[in-house]
Amino acid sequence: MAGWFWLAAAILVPVSLSVTRAGSVALIGLLYAGTLALWWRVRWLRWSVLAVGALCAAFFFLPGREDYNRFELREEVARSVARYEGVRYVWGGENWLGVDCSGLIRRGAVEGLAWQGLATLNPHLLRLSVALWWRDLSASEMASGNVKTIRKVCEAPTLDALKDKNLHMGDFAVTRDGAHVMAYVGGHVWMEADPEPSKWKVVRLRMGKDKSAWFQTPVTVLRWRCLELPRR
Repeated sequence: MAGWFWLAAAILVPVSLSVTRAGSVALIGLLYAGTLALWWRVRWLRWSVLAVGALCAAFFFLPGREDYNRFELREEVARSVARYEGVRYVWGGENWLGVDCSGLIRRGAVEGLAWQGLATLNPHLLRLSVALWWRDLSASEMASGNVKTIRKVCEAPTLDALKDKNLHMGDFAVTRDGAHVMAYVGGHVWMEADPEPSKWKVVRLRMGKDKSAWFQTPVTVLRWRCLELPRR
């Protein structure tokens, strides 16, 4: 019971830190071992728990496919970001109880990769999802050029000056000072976890219609490399 309590606490606390992620992994392992020990004397339960663990591990470590559908994955990442509309802004947050600007970008990619990996039975995408979840990234780190999972698409004096033809769903834009990041979900629409006190939540903004100070700020447009079309 104590293990389940602490696992729920680690999952529900909005702020995501290295210690909370490591703690979640450790607790899952301990709960699995505890369940196995508790049911060890009941033969069919023992073998059921062992079989579930073995099947999950085997699936996760299978080679997987790198020729997945990038267009479907982009749509899934954009949908994952859009589901957070209205969630309150929490600095360092990364779940339904609170999220910040970089947490929204990361969470959209993590969930999009996971859902697509499960839907297409592709463990390669699940591993990408776990790897991205494990490594925290701030907006300034995303724009630094030192992250291998991210590619720079272009720079623009403002988002209003940027043409949609240069964008794909799942792309994101970091302000030149690295203070804020926004996600492009297609159809001239951007989403952001806005830290402004007047909003303080995840909002949807349409280019050319909604007014935002972030639309008038120099930005660098970035893309997750897993969403890139393979070069021929």
